[in-house]
Amino acid sequence: MSAQGKAEQEFQQEYEKAIERIRTMPDGAVGWVLRFLQTDLEALTPTEWTLVAFEVAAFVDETGDRYGGMVAPESGWSVEGVPHAKNYQTIPSRKEAQDIQATVLEHLELYWHEGYTTFTFPQMTLAVVSPGEGSDEAGTIFVSAKRKAKEFEYRFVHLLAQTGDYIRRCPECAKIYLAIRRDQVYCHPRCQNRVAARKWRESRKTDEKTERRKEDRHGKKRGKG
Repeated sequence: MSAQGKAEQEFQQEYEKAIERIRTMPDGAVGWVLRFLQTDLEALTPTEWTLVAFEVAAFVDETGDRYGGMVAPESGWSVEGVPHAKNYQTIPSRKEAQDIQATVLEHLELYWHEGYTTFTFPQMTLAVVSPGEGSDEAGTIFVSAKRKAKEFEYRFVHLLAQTGDYIRRCPECAKIYLAIRRDQVYCHPRCQNRVAARKWRESRKTDEKTERRKEDRHGKKRGKG
């Protein structure tokens, strides 16, 4: 096998591993996005970052089941996973991923505060591909944009529409999490218990202050008598 062929094979293997990691995440693609948004990318080692970079590429391109032929992408990420890859077999740089984090988090904040957010997609192409003759599967929609980051946003828009009312920020620890109940406020019982314990301590302090004031008033009255 040529060096080019070996590089392409190794890239594809890492890509497929990334797809599988996303699919087996708790809460699937939504769970992966929420973890990605809260990952300090600068703190990752080169090896750790490479895994995340492949996951970002996989989230955009291939986390869903697709049937039918491929459509040529209009753009690629800035880092070639394979020499001379052009728009194929590319992964994002840390800077590209950090920009995506900032953009998506900004939209999430707006969604939480205003109840809606708007994404703009200039120069985007949607291609609908037949699953093939005799197939019972649905066709596939391929998204291709001039900037790969916009394809990430497009995938996120659909996840937000499906699960947005359950994506929340914990008021205690500030973690972004996917709620399992509509009335869920805290990400974990640990945070809820911490808040309850703090309120109990504060109420105890208030009660103790009230008792001391009563005792002081009674003491003054007895002194006057």
